[in-house]
Amino acid sequence: MNRELLNKYEERGLGYPFIVSKSGEIIISTKGESLKPKINQMATVIFETIGAVGRVEIDTIEMIGDTNGLIMEIEDEKITGSLFTSAEGISVNDLWGLLKELKTEMKVVAVPEEKPRAQLAPDFLSEIKAILKEYLGDFTERVYQNQLKAQRINPNELYEEDARRFVFALGKAAGMIIGPSKGKDLTNKLLTKLK
Repeated sequence: MNRELLNKYEERGLGYPFIVSKSGEIIISTKGESLKPKINQMATVIFETIGAVGRVEIDTIEMIGDTNGLIMEIEDEKITGSLFTSAEGISVNDLWGLLKELKTEMKVVAVPEEKPRAQLAPDFLSEIKAILKEYLGDFTERVYQNQLKAQRINPNELYEEDARRFVFALGKAAGMIIGPSKGKDLTNKLLTKLK
Protein backbone atom coordinates (compact mmCIF):
# COMPACT_ATOMS: atom_id res chain seq x y z
CA MET A 1 0.00 0.00 0.00
CA ASN A 2 2.74 2.47 0.95
CA ARG A 3 4.58 1.95 -2.34
CA GLU A 4 1.47 2.90 -4.34
CA LEU A 5 1.17 6.00 -2.17
CA LEU A 6 4.82 6.90 -2.81
CA ASN A 7 4.29 6.42 -6.56
CA LYS A 8 1.29 8.75 -6.39
CA TYR A 9 3.35 11.48 -4.71
CA GLU A 10 6.21 10.94 -7.13
CA GLU A 11 3.76 11.71 -9.96
CA ARG A 12 2.76 14.89 -8.10
CA GLY A 13 6.40 16.07 -8.21
CA LEU A 14 7.95 14.77 -4.97
CA GLY A 15 10.99 13.31 -6.75
CA TYR A 16 11.81 9.83 -5.39
CA PRO A 17 9.95 9.57 -2.08
CA PHE A 18 11.08 6.93 0.43
CA ILE A 19 10.46 5.55 3.90
CA VAL A 20 13.22 3.83 5.89
CA SER A 21 12.60 2.15 9.21
CA LYS A 22 15.26 1.92 11.90
CA SER A 23 15.26 -1.86 11.44
CA GLY A 24 16.41 -1.38 7.82
CA GLU A 25 13.18 -1.85 5.86
CA ILE A 26 13.05 0.49 2.85
CA ILE A 27 10.03 1.41 0.78
CA ILE A 28 10.69 3.62 -2.23
CA SER A 29 8.74 4.66 -5.30
CA THR A 30 9.08 2.29 -8.26
CA LYS A 31 11.23 4.69 -10.29
CA GLY A 32 13.60 5.17 -7.34
CA GLU A 33 14.26 1.44 -6.80
CA SER A 34 17.91 1.70 -7.93
CA LEU A 35 18.56 4.26 -5.14
CA LYS A 36 17.77 1.78 -2.34
CA PRO A 37 21.44 1.04 -1.44
CA LYS A 38 22.29 4.75 -1.19
CA ILE A 39 19.21 5.48 0.91
CA ASN A 40 19.95 2.50 3.16
CA GLN A 41 23.51 3.70 3.74
CA MET A 42 22.37 7.26 4.46
CA ALA A 43 19.68 6.11 6.92
CA THR A 44 22.11 3.79 8.70
CA VAL A 45 24.54 6.67 9.19
CA ILE A 46 21.78 8.92 10.54
CA PHE A 47 20.33 6.33 12.95
CA GLU A 48 23.80 5.21 14.11
CA THR A 49 24.96 8.81 14.64
CA ILE A 50 21.88 9.64 16.69
CA GLY A 51 22.35 6.39 18.63
CA ALA A 52 26.02 7.14 19.30
CA VAL A 53 25.51 10.67 20.58
CA GLY A 54 22.24 10.05 22.37
CA ARG A 55 18.86 11.42 21.49
CA VAL A 56 19.43 14.39 19.22
CA GLU A 57 16.45 16.65 18.59
CA ILE A 58 16.74 16.79 14.81
CA ASP A 59 13.43 16.36 13.07
CA THR A 60 14.20 17.54 9.53
CA ILE A 61 17.18 17.57 7.19
CA GLU A 62 17.38 19.56 3.95
CA MET A 63 20.36 19.32 1.61
CA ILE A 64 20.24 21.17 -1.71
CA GLY A 65 22.97 20.97 -4.36
CA ASP A 66 23.25 22.50 -7.81
CA THR A 67 21.25 19.74 -9.48
CA ASN A 68 20.01 17.39 -6.74
CA GLY A 69 18.46 17.70 -3.33
CA LEU A 70 17.27 15.71 -0.34
CA ILE A 71 14.61 16.46 2.27
CA MET A 72 13.80 14.20 5.22
CA GLU A 73 11.66 14.09 8.33
CA ILE A 74 13.24 12.02 11.09
CA GLU A 75 11.26 10.19 13.74
CA ASP A 76 12.45 7.73 16.39
CA GLU A 77 11.80 4.65 14.29
CA LYS A 78 11.72 5.91 10.68
CA ILE A 79 12.77 8.49 8.14
CA THR A 80 10.40 9.77 5.45
CA GLY A 81 11.97 11.76 2.68
CA SER A 82 12.59 12.52 -0.96
CA LEU A 83 15.59 12.61 -3.28
CA PHE A 84 14.92 14.97 -6.15
CA THR A 85 16.43 16.73 -9.11
CA SER A 86 16.15 20.49 -9.02
CA ALA A 87 13.62 21.51 -11.63
CA GLU A 88 11.77 24.62 -12.59
CA GLY A 89 8.23 24.92 -11.39
CA ILE A 90 8.53 23.24 -7.99
CA SER A 91 10.12 24.86 -4.96
CA VAL A 92 11.62 23.21 -1.90
CA ASN A 93 8.70 24.60 0.12
CA ASP A 94 6.31 22.82 -2.28
CA LEU A 95 8.27 19.60 -1.75
CA TRP A 96 8.02 19.95 2.05
CA GLY A 97 4.27 20.49 1.65
CA LEU A 98 3.96 17.33 -0.44
CA LEU A 99 6.05 15.36 2.08
CA LYS A 100 3.77 16.48 4.93
CA GLU A 101 0.69 15.53 2.88
CA LEU A 102 2.24 12.13 2.19
CA LYS A 103 2.88 11.52 5.88
CA THR A 104 -0.68 12.56 6.78
CA GLU A 105 -2.14 10.28 4.13
CA MET A 106 0.05 7.40 5.31
CA LYS A 107 -1.39 7.77 8.81
CA VAL A 108 -4.93 7.74 7.42
CA VAL A 109 -4.48 4.63 5.28
CA ALA A 110 -2.13 2.82 7.64
CA VAL A 111 -3.62 -0.22 9.26
CA PRO A 112 -1.77 -0.97 12.45
CA GLU A 113 0.21 -4.12 11.83
CA GLU A 114 1.39 -5.18 15.21
CA LYS A 115 3.85 -7.95 14.64
CA PRO A 116 4.83 -9.78 17.79
CA ARG A 117 8.39 -8.90 18.70
CA ALA A 118 10.63 -11.90 18.18
CA GLN A 119 12.69 -12.57 21.29
CA LEU A 120 15.96 -14.36 20.60
CA ALA A 121 17.35 -17.35 22.46
CA PRO A 122 19.69 -16.57 25.37
CA ASP A 123 22.65 -18.25 23.61
CA PHE A 124 22.41 -15.87 20.63
CA LEU A 125 24.83 -13.36 22.17
CA SER A 126 27.41 -16.07 22.97
CA GLU A 127 27.27 -17.19 19.31
CA ILE A 128 27.78 -13.57 18.23
CA LYS A 129 30.72 -13.20 20.61
CA ALA A 130 32.35 -16.40 19.30
CA ILE A 131 32.17 -15.12 15.71
CA LEU A 132 33.45 -11.71 16.82
CA LYS A 133 36.46 -13.43 18.48
CA GLU A 134 37.41 -15.04 15.14
CA TYR A 135 37.86 -11.52 13.73
CA LEU A 136 39.06 -9.47 16.70
CA GLY A 137 40.96 -11.86 18.98
CA ASP A 138 42.05 -9.96 22.12
CA PHE A 139 39.93 -6.92 21.23
CA THR A 140 36.71 -8.95 21.32
CA GLU A 141 35.64 -8.32 24.92
CA ARG A 142 36.23 -4.56 24.81
CA VAL A 143 34.41 -4.02 21.50
CA TYR A 144 31.59 -6.38 22.55
CA GLN A 145 31.03 -4.67 25.92
CA ASN A 146 31.31 -1.14 24.47
CA GLN A 147 28.69 -1.86 21.81
CA LEU A 148 26.43 -3.71 24.25
CA LYS A 149 26.40 -0.53 26.35
CA ALA A 150 26.25 1.94 23.43
CA GLN A 151 23.30 0.13 21.84
CA ARG A 152 21.57 -0.32 25.21
CA ILE A 153 21.23 -4.07 24.73
CA ASN A 154 19.57 -6.03 27.54
CA PRO A 155 21.13 -9.53 27.30
CA ASN A 156 18.21 -11.02 29.26
CA GLU A 157 15.58 -9.61 26.90
CA LEU A 158 17.00 -9.51 23.39
CA TYR A 159 14.69 -8.86 20.44
CA GLU A 160 15.46 -9.24 16.76
CA GLU A 161 15.47 -5.51 15.96
CA ASP A 162 17.87 -4.85 18.87
CA ALA A 163 20.12 -7.70 17.74
CA ARG A 164 20.17 -6.34 14.17
CA ARG A 165 21.20 -2.89 15.43
CA PHE A 166 23.85 -4.53 17.64
CA VAL A 167 25.25 -6.55 14.71
CA PHE A 168 25.66 -3.44 12.52
CA ALA A 169 27.29 -1.56 15.39
CA LEU A 170 29.73 -4.44 16.01
CA GLY A 171 30.59 -4.57 12.30
CA LYS A 172 31.33 -0.84 12.20
CA ALA A 173 33.39 -0.90 15.39
CA ALA A 174 35.33 -3.96 14.21
CA GLY A 175 35.90 -2.31 10.83
CA MET A 176 37.89 0.42 12.57
CA ILE A 177 40.30 -2.24 13.82
CA ILE A 178 40.41 -4.83 11.03
CA GLY A 179 39.45 -2.63 8.06
CA PRO A 180 36.13 -1.91 6.37
CA SER A 181 36.02 -4.95 4.06
CA LYS A 182 36.65 -7.42 6.89
CA GLY A 183 34.20 -5.45 9.04
CA LYS A 184 31.59 -5.93 6.31
CA ASP A 185 32.38 -9.66 6.14
CA LEU A 186 31.90 -9.87 9.89
CA THR A 187 28.56 -8.02 9.67
CA ASN A 188 27.32 -10.38 6.95
CA LYS A 189 28.40 -13.43 8.93
CA LEU A 190 26.66 -12.12 12.05
CA LEU A 191 23.50 -11.30 10.07
CA THR A 192 23.23 -14.94 8.96
CA LYS A 193 22.60 -15.78 12.63
CA LEU A 194 19.44 -13.66 12.50
CA LYS A 195 17.91 -15.53 9.56
